[in-house]
Amino acid sequence: MRARVLRNVLAALLCLFLSSAPAVVSGHSIQAGDWLYVLDEGYSVDDVRDGDMVWQTSPWKAPNLGFTSEPYWFRLSLSENELAEGVWYLWIHNAILTEMQFFVHKRGETEPVLMLGGMRMPVYPIYVESDTQYTFYLWVKSDTALQIPAEIISDMEFLTKREQQDSLFGIFVGILFSMMLYNFVLYLTIRDNTFLLYVGHSSALLFFVCSWQGLGNAYIWNGYPTFQNMSIGLATFSVIGFSTWFCGVFLGINASNFKLNRVYWAVRDLGFVGVVVTPFIPSQWGIFSSSFLSFFAVLMVINAMFSRAKLSYRPARLFVMGWTMYVTGAFVMGLNKFGLIEVNQTTENLLLWGAVFDMVLLCIALGDKFHEERNIKIKAQEMAIKAVKREKNAKETAIAKQKQSQVALEEAARAQRNYALVLERRVKERTLELKRAQLELEHVSEQDALTNLKNRRFFIDQLESHILLCQEKKRAFAILLVDIDNFKTVNDSHGHLAGDECIRSTGKLLQEKLKREDEVVCRYGGEEFVIIMPCTSEGDAVAMAESLRSHVAKCPMLCEGQRIMVTISIGVLMVTDEVLPELADNLIAQADQALYQAKSQGRNCVCVA
Repeated sequence: MRARVLRNVLAALLCLFLSSAPAVVSGHSIQAGDWLYVLDEGYSVDDVRDGDMVWQTSPWKAPNLGFTSEPYWFRLSLSENELAEGVWYLWIHNAILTEMQFFVHKRGETEPVLMLGGMRMPVYPIYVESDTQYTFYLWVKSDTALQIPAEIISDMEFLTKREQQDSLFGIFVGILFSMMLYNFVLYLTIRDNTFLLYVGHSSALLFFVCSWQGLGNAYIWNGYPTFQNMSIGLATFSVIGFSTWFCGVFLGINASNFKLNRVYWAVRDLGFVGVVVTPFIPSQWGIFSSSFLSFFAVLMVINAMFSRAKLSYRPARLFVMGWTMYVTGAFVMGLNKFGLIEVNQTTENLLLWGAVFDMVLLCIALGDKFHEERNIKIKAQEMAIKAVKREKNAKETAIAKQKQSQVALEEAARAQRNYALVLERRVKERTLELKRAQLELEHVSEQDALTNLKNRRFFIDQLESHILLCQEKKRAFAILLVDIDNFKTVNDSHGHLAGDECIRSTGKLLQEKLKREDEVVCRYGGEEFVIIMPCTSEGDAVAMAESLRSHVAKCPMLCEGQRIMVTISIGVLMVTDEVLPELADNLIAQADQALYQAKSQGRNCVCVA
């Protein structure tokens, strides 16, 4: 049972980890310094738009001002066509901001934008027009940490990301809820108070996640904004109280074995006092004081683990592993909310990963602790049973050995025959594998990786073969050296990916026009191609070159979603036994001179060497 639980939760941890990885989308990424901010001193949107106040730049990707009760204005400017025309969304990944107003300034007018309803996080729709500059103004007031981890994404990306995020949080909540119910059933069965404290610890974490991540405000206590602000402090105090209580009971902390015993239990008591007092104080006080107290709770738990946990004891090892991840996540989240570190996926979600990890290992540790005494009794019974079995097995072993000796002789003979057959079969299989590998290596060595055409090495081999045939059998042949005109312009204007696609498409167009099997297009290098036409005349070679040039010039190419028209220049060299040089490089140089002449004559033409 414990192994199955561990596997399931580790799978959930993997899902949560993947949720923090950057998705491969085409959304607009808000880089560090994009958002500017200024303290609101009673300004209207017209004041911040037309005023000369000094705007500040955030040192991090997402502005993080920590705990502050002061409202702030934020500004983001976008140049023309920075976003494609259509519907976009400003998505702010902070569910606990108290008040927000969003304005869009375009074409000299500033208009307010209403927040989408029914969302866990603040979302504002934006309709982007082409050839228009945009400036966004965001007024924010928060009773908690004032953080703006925002992104601007397209309509489809928003739906995809929102579904993924909600699914992953659903997995997380489901794990916590399952652990809570599982251990509550164990408590009802065993009546061990440690399991009941574990249920309280799980419930407090579940309440904490629902509050800080906006799940409760969106789905549970929707329509009660006062309770949402209050719930953040209540959840944090509850986690402090139940977490320290469970840890103290599990480690057996008391005055005789822990020097800071009174301080430890005082932190627990302050957590539960905070739960009682929070409904009667301003929500911001409750949030700040609970976040501040969480630092002391983390320090106390760490101190207790190092003082009391015996790592030679398996439940203690599991406890330390789980709580180390958990308290690390809590400490990082505290630094995050106080504005001391950057707001990102790691600092926001480390506590969630640690909580799931902690839940599983604590569940296993509790089970180990409960079953330890029972296992000792079972082992004693097993030892007695084993003693009886050993005596019986000794007699059976003597009889079995006699039978085994006879069987062993027969098996040895069969094994020798089988080994000879297997060896013969393996030799044949290995020989076939080597032949296949040799053919594959030869194929790969002659193929261009980008275009799947034959490569320069193949061309050189073919050229040397045709030179020999020309010398021995007087077989003339032609060399067509092809180059894409103005290829650098394609790379500079459309990018290297479009350039690669242009090379691939040109190779395909050249291959389409060849009629004979012995005429093969090879990629010579870069944007150059070369073709050998065996047993041909100069007129046929020139005609084929003109046909190739015309075909490429007429066919548009789809490169990275854009239609591109390119032309080619071709240098033609006729090779006969009368003018045949000693080296193949001389032939290539002559064809290259013809190609250079075609380029000099204005490109998109054919020249004969």
